[in-house]
Parts: sequence; structure tokens; C-alpha cells
Amino acid sequence: MIEISFLNIGKFFFRVCHFFYEELEHKIKSRGCNMKKNLLIIFVCVLTFFFSAPVCSADGLYVSGNLGFAMASDSDLTDSTAPGITVNTEFDTGLAVGAALGYDFNRFRVEGEIAYQKNDVNKIGALGVFFDATGDATALSFLMNGYFDFVNSSAFTPYISAGLGFAQVEFNNLDISGSGFPSSSDQDTVFAYQIGMGIGYAVTEKVTIDVKYRYFGTEDSEYDTTKAEFASNNFLFGVRINF
Repeated sequence: MIEISFLNIGKFFFRVCHFFYEELEHKIKSRGCNMKKNLLIIFVCVLTFFFSAPVCSADGLYVSGNLGFAMASDSDLTDSTAPGITVNTEFDTGLAVGAALGYDFNRFRVEGEIAYQKNDVNKIGALGVFFDATGDATALSFLMNGYFDFVNSSAFTPYISAGLGFAQVEFNNLDISGSGFPSSSDQDTVFAYQIGMGIGYAVTEKVTIDVKYRYFGTEDSEYDTTKAEFASNNFLFGVRINF
């Protein structure tokens, strides 16, 4: 069993806060302002929030939702009709959303999740020459995820996760600005996976909020003679409600 010493973290946090409290009080008094009472109230409130009596999430059925940023990796496109040439596609940071239905077994969780992300195309290039481009890439995924929660005596629960499933990867209206070539669109359904980690905070016995990181990837999607990579680093904020 992995046990995290929140007592030591609490002691360290208390010492740091006390140090900054004394420094801030000294500076305020040196300017002729006495805000000791207000500072003390803020200081106590912060400590109370972080180190109040822990609340643990409940076992059983749950639903969850996620919202965050999708940072798609550069995608290499290869075409069997042009061997040796790789076209590189760069993306802007996009949006990722998801919803899941699962079951909490205390330390283990399993869920089915549907998620969607979209990233606008920024540039397309080959052989070191890049051009401004428009269009976007989307991924609609259906994954079975597993979680291991590092349950401890506090309301904070770190966890790791992994998931397998499939995704519909679609490139929409790809166009190199000013090239005169027609835009192109296509889609393919491929194997998908993700691994991640995060930390949840039990607001109540039934409600948990969390922050998480996920690496999402797929096998190469195929569009006629073209193959394309797709992967993304996603940073998400979520809420989970147990029944």
C-alpha cells in the first residue's frame, strides 16, 4: 500500500505560510498600516480549507465530465505515390470534452467514455518549407478506461489511468493558403488508446473534482493512398458524481 504523508506536507505548508505572514506583517507595519486581524483571518481560512477533516468519495456507480485543452502533436503524412516525402502538419491548441459512465470499486474504477477534441491546422510543410494553412483535425473516441486510486486518509486522491478503444479521426477542409489547390477532407476509424494521471478532491462524499493529464494516441489513419499520425497531450478539469 502506498501511503502519502500529508502530515509532513501540512507541517511544511504551515512553516512557509508563517514565514510569509511575518514578512508581510512587517512590511505593512513599516508603512503605517495595521492589518494584523485581516491577515490572521485569511491565514486561518487557508489552513482550514487544506487541512480540514477529510471527505472520501463513495463507492458505486458514477457519471463524470471533462473539459480542457488538447495540444495535438505534429502529424506526419506520407503518401504511397510519393515515397520518401513526408508532409508535416502543425496544429493550434484546441478544445477537448468528454463524458463517462463508470463504477467505483474503492481503489479501482472502470468506465466507458466518449470524448471529442478539435484542433485547427496552423501550418503544412515538407522538406523544411512551411506554409500557412487552414482546416482542422477532430477525434471522436470511445474508450474503456481503468483507474487505480491511491486512497489515503485525506480528501485528495492521486490516480493513474489507461484506456483502450477506437476513434474516428477526421481531417476537414485542409487547404494551403494561396496555393490554388482545392481543400480536402477525409475520415477513418482506427484503434485508440490513452494513459494518464491526475488528482481528485472529494468536495463531498458524492462529488469529486479533479485535474488530469492524458496522452491520447491512435494508430495511423488511412485516406486512400495517404497515412496520417494523430496524437495529443490533453490537460483536463473534471467533475465526478457518485450515486
